[in-house]
This record gives sequence, C-alpha cells and structure tokens, in this order.
Amino acid sequence: MSLEWYVYYHNWNSNKIEPFNVFDHGSFLEDCKKNAKKNSKNYEAFCDRLKGDTMYWFWSKCEWEIVLTPWVRRKDDCDIKIDVYDQLKLNWDAFCNYTWSHGAELRRREKK
Repeated sequence: MSLEWYVYYHNWNSNKIEPFNVFDHGSFLEDCKKNAKKNSKNYEAFCDRLKGDTMYWFWSKCEWEIVLTPWVRRKDDCDIKIDVYDQLKLNWDAFCNYTWSHGAELRRREKK
C-alpha cells in the first residue's frame, strides 16, 4: 500500500498542469516518516509537525505555484495564485487524518 494525495502543479518538462502525489516528494515523505516515528502517540503534535513540514516544502515556492483563473469572468483581477500548501489546507483535517492513519506504514519505511 502506498500513500497518495494528489494536488495540481505545473510540470515544467511537459509544460502542463498535472496531478502530483505529494508523497512522491522524497524529502517531504522522509519528514513524514520521522514525524510518524517521533509523534506516534500524539495526534496533535503529529498534525502540528505535518503542517510545518508541508509549509517548509510546498508553501510560497514558485515551482509549486499555479494561477487559478475562471474560464468566464467579468473582471481581469479575479485570478489567484495558489500553491500545493493552499490545496492541502482546503482539506487539512482529512489530509492530517489520512497521513496519521498510515503512521504504521510510515514508521516501517523510516530509515534507521
């Protein structure tokens, strides 16, 4: 079983907006593993650390940002820039619960 949580990002190689599994980001996954090991009994501490790790790897970095714009619009100033962190925050409780529920798998995968 592998962890999967998809967001949209701009793939520079294909020049397309594509779904991306945040757990495919190797450094983020390693931090999730360390967090699962350190906070295996404390859900609140786990979620706080997960938030910090998510912000560190995906927040306000141009390579993780896209511009969201409506197809039909009345004004030119309604575009918004969102990053992977913004997308995860939309369903933060569900994302945190999902990651917490896979804690045992993350701990098994944690490097010694």
